[in-house]
Amino acid sequence: MDRDYVADCAGVLPATRFACEAYIRFVREKSLLEAVASSLTELFAPTLHKNRIAALLEHYSFANEKTLAYFRTRLVQAPVDVEFGLAYVLQQAQTRAQQELCLAALTFKTEVLWSQLDALNHAYVTPGLVPPGAFLPEHQE
Repeated sequence: MDRDYVADCAGVLPATRFACEAYIRFVREKSLLEAVASSLTELFAPTLHKNRIAALLEHYSFANEKTLAYFRTRLVQAPVDVEFGLAYVLQQAQTRAQQELCLAALTFKTEVLWSQLDALNHAYVTPGLVPPGAFLPEHQE
């Protein structure tokens, strides 16, 4: 893929852009505890990344070691990030109210991730309605 095309996010699905902006707004406006708690979706990242790497290599011709480098680094870095985040949340979330804020933050983040998956599925799988200007795989190979 063209570096400038990727850098300017021109092909990003509108729903993905909206979800990412919502998450950035969330971590900017909420407490540090809530922001860190929301990152604990990474608890599941190593397994997910292993599956993603295998699936991408199997199904997409553009997938190779270079294009999958981010996911490979997350196999090692995600557990380190989770260890820090979980320790922080367990230490800081002392009250029931703080713990509930952490649960709400984690729920919010999973909803952000689901909305991204929904957008990808709707655009590229079923029914396959890619919004104008969004990434078209057949034009990038």
